[in-house]
Amino acid sequence: MKPVDSYQKKRNSASCSKLKLFFVGLVSIIILTSCSQYQYVYINSSLPKSGNKEFVHETDSFLIKYSFARENFGIEITILNKLEKPVYIDWGRTTLIVNGIQEDGSFYNDQQINSIAPKSYASFSSNTLIAQFVDTAPLDSLGNKAESKKDKSKIHLYDENNSPVYFRSILSLTTHENLSSPIFFDDSFWVSEIFRTSDSPSQIVNAPANQFYIRKNTGFGMFMGWTAVISGLIVWGLSSEGR
Repeated sequence: MKPVDSYQKKRNSASCSKLKLFFVGLVSIIILTSCSQYQYVYINSSLPKSGNKEFVHETDSFLIKYSFARENFGIEITILNKLEKPVYIDWGRTTLIVNGIQEDGSFYNDQQINSIAPKSYASFSSNTLIAQFVDTAPLDSLGNKAESKKDKSKIHLYDENNSPVYFRSILSLTTHENLSSPIFFDDSFWVSEIFRTSDSPSQIVNAPANQFYIRKNTGFGMFMGWTAVISGLIVWGLSSEGR
């Protein structure tokens, strides 16, 4: 009977392992697919747009493009140096101003560049400026009130004067290595549209460069995620005791 008992124990152990894997997978799926809401935010400016909705500021010496296509509110700037000599970025005078507040250090990161070689381009991104849902404000340009709990798919449109987020990018460039005689590019932007939905970014094809999104897990999604975790741990413990 011992060989039979040993075989049965192995089968029980294998069954427990499969059961654990099943619940671990179930917990992972529930957590990853827990109910989320997404706020899609569109940016506008008086600058001209490229084909993919990048904002463009061009001179005889530089071509500057602004893009916002990412999670959470941040800005990516691409600079094409048309000159025959290097261009230096004065980070001490380069900044973002959001709703009148100067965000010093908004571009500092480990990948920060200091100069752009002649006839070449480089890109750099700001740090995250907003990571939570943008307040739609009491009224938008259409007279719509802030979205209610029952209506989560209302589109809010704004102009330059009543936008909930108005910001400026001040970029300081110079051809002098000692950062003297800088040229300033002071460009303004504002949130022009806000749309809230449960559709994830993976369902959107060819997102424009003037759109970013913010994700927020709902209370129900977080509740289900933690419920799944606790249930998985309980089953794990019971299966371990039964071996």
